[in-house]
Amino acid sequence: MSVLIDDPTLGLDAETHQRLEEIWQEAQGQRDQRIAKRREKPKVRIWDGDWKFIGTVHGEISGSFSWKMNDTGAGELVLPADHHISRWVLDYKSRKKNVHVTVDKDGARWGGRLRRARLTKDKDGKRLLVMPFLEDYEEVKRILMWSNPFLPAIVQFPRVSMLAGPSRWVLKAMLMMNLIRTENSLWALPDDPLDISQWFGSWDMNSWSKVIKPSSLLLDSTPWTIASSRFKTWHDMAEDTLSDAELMVTTRRWLTGDPPPYPTANLRNGTLVIDIVDKSGRWSEDGHGAGGNIFSGIWNTITTIAGNGVDNVDSMIAVPETVPEYGIAGWLGTVPQRPYVTYRDGSITGVEAAEFVWEPSQAVQVVGGGHSAPGVNEGISAAVQLVGNIIGTFAFVPSAGTIADTLLRPIYEDTIAAFMSIKSTSRSMESGWSHYDEYFARGSDRAYTLSSIIAMRAGFWDTRERVSHQLSVRDGAPWFIGDNGEGHFFLGDRIASTIIGLPEGEMVVEQVSSLTFAWDRDSMGWDIELGDPRSGESGLDRIIREITKLTSATTALGLT
Repeated sequence: MSVLIDDPTLGLDAETHQRLEEIWQEAQGQRDQRIAKRREKPKVRIWDGDWKFIGTVHGEISGSFSWKMNDTGAGELVLPADHHISRWVLDYKSRKKNVHVTVDKDGARWGGRLRRARLTKDKDGKRLLVMPFLEDYEEVKRILMWSNPFLPAIVQFPRVSMLAGPSRWVLKAMLMMNLIRTENSLWALPDDPLDISQWFGSWDMNSWSKVIKPSSLLLDSTPWTIASSRFKTWHDMAEDTLSDAELMVTTRRWLTGDPPPYPTANLRNGTLVIDIVDKSGRWSEDGHGAGGNIFSGIWNTITTIAGNGVDNVDSMIAVPETVPEYGIAGWLGTVPQRPYVTYRDGSITGVEAAEFVWEPSQAVQVVGGGHSAPGVNEGISAAVQLVGNIIGTFAFVPSAGTIADTLLRPIYEDTIAAFMSIKSTSRSMESGWSHYDEYFARGSDRAYTLSSIIAMRAGFWDTRERVSHQLSVRDGAPWFIGDNGEGHFFLGDRIASTIIGLPEGEMVVEQVSSLTFAWDRDSMGWDIELGDPRSGESGLDRIIREITKLTSATTALGLT
């Protein structure tokens, strides 16, 4: 059948042509609607310390808010000094002191608390109020894990709180126990001592300011871990486990009118809902996207733990033929087992700026310990006392064993089974003949225990090969950035990109580790960061981070 070029029906019957035309018009309408929504400025709302609504921000000079994976993002809002929100913020003596903000954009919500208010006057005479905010993850970072959260501070027995199990469940359970302490403590003054009802606390989680989204222990497929703490912060206790398992903490303020975060929720406006999610799919039986090229596509890999207990083994598995979510019309999002978002660097591209950082591994062997394994010192002491007492019996000195043990203890204590080392043969072969040899694992205080194995894995994680890249992209060219069904990907999702200069066709597949949405009166847009953000940090930043870790470790040693 021949078709004339100017035939608007393309040779189709009228009914089929009409149906296709309707589909085209619907698709174009949906596209225009998405583009228009991307051009909308974020909805910025200010709340007081009790999460009572103060106002929606309009007429701001600029704003910038960043989401960081498992860390506190920073935000900044700049308003004219004569703005009605500015006047309310500066009138701090006549209101509840705390100031909160929520920023809604493309299905994502950034919530945080004002760090300081800075009133400035520039050389042109413009008076501005600069308001930096800390994201709500900061609340989680400041919760201490008591040795026993169910007892008063004066009685903390046992010395260390410890829990073993799947990573996600363990971390949520440890946090939950301490939220019970802060929200429902019988041993501390309530927030308002004059409110009689607060003296007895509330076992109803719906009245708490922070809640944890429930999850199942039996359905948790994340790798096992052991969490232990003696007055560490939850963030310090969980940081290595979260990184190792590639889990992500989500903190989202629930506001009146939002759908309930879980079936039994009946929350107060402003409640912080905390959850730990696996958006990487790293430990899923269905695998996850990890690397590839433009010719073969994104590879599907499954990760398991090697026989030495510290190395990760990545095995290629078959790519899923179908992903049900991708077959749903209008569905937006990324399935970890089959990521698809790919940015191609080139002359015509949505990538406006790019940076790629690679850092080789820093050690092939991790050493840890300091104290002998449980029972070793005690066994040596018992043997010395036994032999000494037997010999002392013949010399009419029955306490000779005790005397000998007292003299010999400084010599033998913590010398047997006090240190351990694990070498990664795969890392040493990949590194070459000349390489950095050793790294001492922090927190591996007592050798040959489960906690020391976890610390050794953390040591291998700290010294691993790192890859990261930063992209500055145009939203909607072609992918939309957004959460909760309003974007192709968001924080924690895996996406791929090609960068000119890498081997031909190679794609880098990494998790989105940081997102920043910034706007002013002339422009607005997203900046994204993928992979390990520490790969490109400056020497000073790294020194500060190491000092912080050392201080934390020293504090822990002082407490233990």
